[in-house]
Parts: sequence; structure tokens; C-alpha cells
Amino acid sequence: MATPLALQLYTVRNALAADRGAALARAAEQGFRAVEAFGIGSPQRDAAERLADAREFRAQLDANGLKVIAVHGSVSAADDAEAVYDELEVLGTDRLIAAVPGAVAGVGGGMGNEALATADGVKLLAEGLNAAAEKASARGVHIGYHNHDFEWKPVENGTPAYDVLVGHLDPRVFLEVDVYWAKTAGQDPAQVVSSYVDRVFTLHVKDGPAVRGELQTSVGQGVVDNPAAIAAGANVGYHIIELDEAPGDPFDVSRAGAEWLVEHGYSTWA
Repeated sequence: MATPLALQLYTVRNALAADRGAALARAAEQGFRAVEAFGIGSPQRDAAERLADAREFRAQLDANGLKVIAVHGSVSAADDAEAVYDELEVLGTDRLIAAVPGAVAGVGGGMGNEALATADGVKLLAEGLNAAAEKASARGVHIGYHNHDFEWKPVENGTPAYDVLVGHLDPRVFLEVDVYWAKTAGQDPAQVVSSYVDRVFTLHVKDGPAVRGELQTSVGQGVVDNPAAIAAGANVGYHIIELDEAPGDPFDVSRAGAEWLVEHGYSTWA
């Protein structure tokens, strides 16, 4: 059975920054009915300002027939997490994902990749995610974690940081597997998904040469075996199209990949 598609709005971040309403309208024109937002709960912005922006964002989404199925944002077990949950409530989603270790409070600034350098650092990251999941559960919010390629560096007797991390996560913390970055790390994305099939709720479906620093392509035009990863994801709720960097108009490249997935029966627009 085909799985619904969504567009990670980071893909069209420049258009979004220039005119969010127009960017959302174009995403809808391309055929998308669902999106994944990013930058939610930014500590650089006042909570009241963020909430007002969330209300405007929701109105623009509604005007274009789009729904938010998850967000990338700040993950915390502190009192300030309540304001982030308020934003999610306005946007109409109950899934909050840490896109990098640094998005988790207490891990460190920036990307926070240093947390993945040692087993103790990975366990500290897991503790932060678990504490956030505990707090979020009172508001009906689910906490998730999204990988890049750096999670597969060995940290404990040759065990990759990713496996150590998942091994210490509360079962309530779900996984968003980015198949492209898993492949870039030298992993078999289908094996990653099947290893944690009960935990994987969303897939970032993307393609390209699987080499860090090189441009990505539309799905179906690179070296990533997206069909195998999709087949392994028995519990996946959404296939999310994302491009970090790719030649051409990101709307058009995203649309081409989405059409490939739909035409081959892997995904559906809604």
C-alpha cells in the first residue's frame, strides 16, 4: 500500500524566507498536501512572537490546503518546552523532531555533533531525548530524532553511535530515518529501517551520489535504493521529500522525485 508524501520545507527555504505564503502556494500547486516544518521553537525568538508567527503560518497552510505532519525544532524537558508545544498545537501536529544533537537541550550549541564522539556523549543525548519525551507525553506530543551521516562513527567497541543511541532511547522516542545520509555513512538504508522497524515513523526519501558535499538529485536519479528502504518501513506514516542542496529549482526537483515515487506505486500524494 502506498504511503502519503510530504515536503520538508527546508528544501524550499529560500523561497519560504522571501514569501512564505507564495512558497506554500507553490508547494500545493506541485501536488503536495502535507509538509514538515523546521525551525520551530527557536530560542533566538520570543515565545509570544513565535506563537503569533505560528498562527499566521497556520492560516497560510489552511489557505493552500496543506497540513503539517511533523516539525523539526527545539527539544527540551525544561519549562520553556511548553511554549514549543503551544506552537505545535497551533500548527496542528503532535510530532516534534530533533534534527541534530544540538537541537536537544543540554547537548551543546550548533549541530552538537561532539555528543556523538563518545559513548558517554551519546548516552547524554539519549537522556535528553528521553526526558523530553516524558515531559511531552503530558501534552500528547511525540518526540523523534532525525539522523545525518555522522551518527555512524564507532564509539563503543566498534558499535556505531546510532545503534548506541537507539539502544538507550525510551520506546516513546520515534525515529525519522534519512535514507540518503544513512547511505552516505556507508550503511544499507533498508537494513537501518528494518533493524528499528517498530520505531521508524517517517522516512526522508532522497537521492544523489551519497557523497558529502556533492549535490543531490531528484528521487530515482541517484545511487540510493529508496525502494528497498521504503519496503522495509512497514510502520512508516509518511515519505518526506527533502533536498539539502541540488541543481535547479528545488520545487521542480522535488516534484520530479515525488512523481517518480507515485508512478512506481511507492507513495501517494495524499
